[in-house]
Amino acid sequence: MKNEIASPFFGAYNARHINPEEVASQFVPSGKFWELIGLRNSLLVGPRGSGKTHLLKMLQPKALAAWQGDEAERARSSIDYWGVFTPADVNWKIQVDSKAESLIDLDEAPFTNAVFLSHFREAFITCLLQITRDRPRNDHGGASTKVHLPREKEVELCIALAEVWRLPLGVPSLDGLKVALVEELAQLGSTRSRNQFSEYVLRLLNLNLLGAAREISERFVAVTGLYTARWALCFDELEIAPQSIQKDLFQYLRSTDQRFVFKLAISPSNDASGLLNSEGAASAGNDYDAIPLWYTDQRERESFCQRLWEKHAAGTPAENFLPQTVLQRSRFQYSNQEMSHGPRRYHETSPWRNDFQELERKDPSFAVYLRRNGIRTSALDATSRDKMNSVVRKVAPLVGFRNAYFAGAKKDGPGNTLARKVLKRAPPEVFSGWEAICTATEGNPRWFSGIASRLLLRWRQSPSGKALTREQQTQELETSGRKFLAWINAIPVEKSDKGDETLGLYDLISIIAKFFEHSALGHEFTADPVLAFTVDQGTPEQIQKLVMAALNIGAVVIFNDEDVNYTLVSPIGKTFRIVHLLAPHFNLPMRRGKSRKLSTILRKQIGQLNKFGISNAISNSIEDGRPQQMGLFT
Repeated sequence: MKNEIASPFFGAYNARHINPEEVASQFVPSGKFWELIGLRNSLLVGPRGSGKTHLLKMLQPKALAAWQGDEAERARSSIDYWGVFTPADVNWKIQVDSKAESLIDLDEAPFTNAVFLSHFREAFITCLLQITRDRPRNDHGGASTKVHLPREKEVELCIALAEVWRLPLGVPSLDGLKVALVEELAQLGSTRSRNQFSEYVLRLLNLNLLGAAREISERFVAVTGLYTARWALCFDELEIAPQSIQKDLFQYLRSTDQRFVFKLAISPSNDASGLLNSEGAASAGNDYDAIPLWYTDQRERESFCQRLWEKHAAGTPAENFLPQTVLQRSRFQYSNQEMSHGPRRYHETSPWRNDFQELERKDPSFAVYLRRNGIRTSALDATSRDKMNSVVRKVAPLVGFRNAYFAGAKKDGPGNTLARKVLKRAPPEVFSGWEAICTATEGNPRWFSGIASRLLLRWRQSPSGKALTREQQTQELETSGRKFLAWINAIPVEKSDKGDETLGLYDLISIIAKFFEHSALGHEFTADPVLAFTVDQGTPEQIQKLVMAALNIGAVVIFNDEDVNYTLVSPIGKTFRIVHLLAPHFNLPMRRGKSRKLSTILRKQIGQLNKFGISNAISNSIEDGRPQQMGLFT
């Protein structure tokens, strides 16, 4: 399945196309950044929009020198290297692959490697420019990042590099060297056969990445005398780099060359993961630090979101208010620590107590659950500590969630039939408030920034100047969720060769979400609804591919992320949940829940899969619990 598609979702906050000074002006450091800057090899793992590019670009000398504030000073005093940022781009990869396929007598791999290495050398020369004369308007870099390079030394350096690369050099300067590398790329793009390659391009086919880095570093040291110079070689979106480059970089993670550290960014699942997880490869914790760009700790997530909020609120009337003042507190997204603050949360006039009592009247199955556990809603504040922790506090958010959706028992239905409220949108009391906004956006900087900016705009336009209503906040979350789903729906998938309608990523997520919704809002109350799925051997291969695609774009989140390098070759045996940004659309509680095998979920939802021509495949693959290997359309 081809899922190489540019994301327009909150694209304005994509750092790929903005210069280092703009990156620095927007930057809010998280705990992940302080992990990244250490003098160690690092592997950033995260879906699109999780901030990988922004973090790597902040290691560039110009970005660090432009960054203002106490934290910037802390970072500059901690970083003992210059960052060389080599970007990647899906459109660039498509163009290179297309060109490589048209070559007459040259293998694709050497050609794509040559193009990548030309880009890398240009990125390294860009770094040299940034530490010498391409400085920001407000330069905070000091002696730690700025190097004085006399004209004669620059000429000596550029001539030496041009000679070793056999590169025609019009002007002996760093800028001239960049121009020559651009011309090299142009020649690569116009060449159709090996016979048309010039001598220096043929040499490029035998050059490796670390060799090129050493050539530049050694010659730079020779003209400057900076013998302790170190470099962080930063590679973004490594999954779309040539496989031979991926293999080399993963091997370099075990490198002992003290001049270089490697900072790699990669999606959670792709072909490169197989190389990273192969026997004898570098290991997380020993050779490199694996840094996942998602948040399992609620307090860490909210702390980062608050920093982002303060950045967007700066210079507006909102900078004088806490985000909890503008958005109010959430009804159901309190941390476990706050939920455990004794019986006062469940006193006689508490909204929590009201939710328990209302749902007890509406939902006979919940009333049975309370009686079975010895809980009296009329005296919640008198509940024993053990019962409070094991029962009341555990189910309180779910009680509020169900109460917001149910009107009561149907008068004309069987005894335990519940009636859903007629709602124009998701219940505002569930999907609003500061904690809910942080939870829904997962701490994803692009998602949070897009939503926070619109919320702040609406607040500034409010004539009352009071907190945003819960309805307004819920509307923004729903709008963002719909935009994300529209993008998901546009991702192309493999077509059926039998004429059946194709099961897309949107369809799969919708089917799974429907199962979760029934578990949380079914007629029988459960304290631990199914809100996660585990991909098992009975899951058809094409659906496994869809799950991997969903992981890479952030539509699902790894639930059990104990794998030390956080990258997956296969989803089998792994547990996932749907991203909370989609919870308002699919009527799901934003919380952890128990997991169910994906093949079991698909079997339960078999009616929705009939039109895709795969119901028999799923039924057969899980018959009698014996998994069978089969494709989606068999």
